[in-house]
Amino acid sequence: MPTDAKRILVTAGNTAVPIDKVRSITNIFGGKTGLVIAKYMASLGHEVTLLTSMRDVDQGELAKVIRFYTFDDLFCAMQDIIEPGEVDIVIHSAAVSDYRVTGTYSPVVSTDWEDGKVLVTLERLDSSSKIGSEYPELYLKMEPTPKIIDQIRSPWGFTGKLVKFKLQVGMTDEDLKEIARKSRITSDADLIVANCMEWMGFRAFIIGKDQEEMVNRSDLPASLARRLEL
Repeated sequence: MPTDAKRILVTAGNTAVPIDKVRSITNIFGGKTGLVIAKYMASLGHEVTLLTSMRDVDQGELAKVIRFYTFDDLFCAMQDIIEPGEVDIVIHSAAVSDYRVTGTYSPVVSTDWEDGKVLVTLERLDSSSKIGSEYPELYLKMEPTPKIIDQIRSPWGFTGKLVKFKLQVGMTDEDLKEIARKSRITSDADLIVANCMEWMGFRAFIIGKDQEEMVNRSDLPASLARRLEL
């Protein structure tokens, strides 16, 4: 390994939030972008750890592959690596769940016999095992998850280079870039990669403090390496 090699953490894939022991909610992203970035950085001679939800990953030149499934898995794995100072660069491309399930409920209908009104209340169900299929309706209570990207600088104390990813849907390039600029500052990231769902397979914006550029999707790993001075 070159003497100037960096220790790089790349996250890739999606997180799940459980409903019960056998069901969960996740998103559509598979992690290919993060995997390509991780392999490219490794090909340059850097020590790359890949945190991924992908099941079948050829480790190849990667120093380590750690798999996660749930939001909590990813949160804990990142904290365990970043907080002790084990990496120099974090490229956080995983599609992280914005909400988690905090309760599952079924409606219960009853009648107030004094005035004839129909009352509907919600009964909380036991989700510690498998919720049965006999319920005609279920309601999920969902609350925001902590923003993992916003834990990296503080409280985890990371002082290296940080790359954030931002995905939006159905907006102009200028609106996307404005949101991305603010998002980069909020997370104290060095760079943010901004995409829109409609064209994310073709191009991306890389936005830093003093420079912005649009790159072809196939050029994204090399462009990130150049901007990170790797």
